[in-house]
Amino acid sequence: MVEFKEIVKKNFEEWQTQGCCQMAVDLNKKVGENYFDTASPQFFTGDIHAKLVLVHLNPKRNEGEYWNKKCEDVDFNAYWERHAFFGKKTYGIDSPTHKSPFDLKQIRFLEPFGVFPFNGQKYHDLEISIDQKLQLELVPFGSPNFDYAKIGAENLKPFIEILLNLIMESERKYVIFCGRVFQTILEDFMGKRKTHTFKLEKNDGTKTLSDFEVINIKLEYNNKEITACIAPQFAKQGYPITRYGKQICELYGKF
Repeated sequence: MVEFKEIVKKNFEEWQTQGCCQMAVDLNKKVGENYFDTASPQFFTGDIHAKLVLVHLNPKRNEGEYWNKKCEDVDFNAYWERHAFFGKKTYGIDSPTHKSPFDLKQIRFLEPFGVFPFNGQKYHDLEISIDQKLQLELVPFGSPNFDYAKIGAENLKPFIEILLNLIMESERKYVIFCGRVFQTILEDFMGKRKTHTFKLEKNDGTKTLSDFEVINIKLEYNNKEITACIAPQFAKQGYPITRYGKQICELYGKF
């Protein structure tokens, strides 16, 4: 965790003093265009030692929308706290009107895992779903989309290593990589693996036409190993996400 925090601190201080993060500038040079926002890095939200980890590709951010934003945090401690307690700051008593369909979707996905004290009160559950899990961004710099082929596997490898080092430092119960592209991104770090394929039951009792998957994997890095899974259909729209979460929970770790 110390190494991860130092990386985050270095990027924050560059953003604060120079207006941009050198890591993002260098990545854009490798990609060959200003693909990623070089300001306002978001490495994580939530509890750095959480039992449940969700890994996403990067923050979605359109040009002109917070692009090249100036740093408003008074110091690194304020920046770190803002991300560690993002749920409280977003959905706590000071911000009871904020709305995010994505965050509400995450509650439904996380409910079956039984690791969060949800009580059915929307803003309480929204706060808990963010602050008591760990959400990591593979690339902490925003962009309108994530074109894996354009960004390049070699350019992403250092970011993968940062995340794996952090994930393996604490005891985890569930580590879930959200999106099929992680099957390719993690290839060099995967040992044992098994894909489970199934239909989901819809609210009307019928089965989904399309298949859903859970890809169980063993990740190996720095002589350590951890069980994880890939949820290829996490971002799919209009499906019974609670049932998908339940299937992932039931099949997790089964090879």
